[in-house]
Formats: sequence, structure tokens, C-alpha cells
Amino acid sequence: MPLDYAGQNLRGRSFKGQNLEGANFSYADIRGTNFTEANLREANFTGAKAGLQKSWGLNSF
Repeated sequence: MPLDYAGQNLRGRSFKGQNLEGANFSYADIRGTNFTEANLREANFTGAKAGLQKSWGLNSF
């Protein structure tokens, strides 16, 4: 059964290396969430809030 995170606040959470196949992240706040090497096949991100947390910076080249 797929995991359901719909509408949840997941800011800054780590799902590193996890199997999230078919997971529902619709309308969740995933800003700053770590999905490194996670299996996101068939995951639903409809309407999810995404981006970097304010404390994170990007280097200019």
C-alpha cells in the first residue's frame, strides 16, 4: 500500500534512500526535503509546495 503524505508539512525532512514508490505527496509542503537516491516512481506531487528553505543558499558562478 503506497504511503500517503497528502497535505502534510514535510519541510526539511529526509527520505534519503527510501522506497517511496507510489507515495502521495499531493499538496504537501516539501520545501527543503531530501529525496536523494529515493525511489519516487509513480509518486504524486500534484500541488506540492517545493523549493529550498530560506537558510539554504545557492552559489553564483
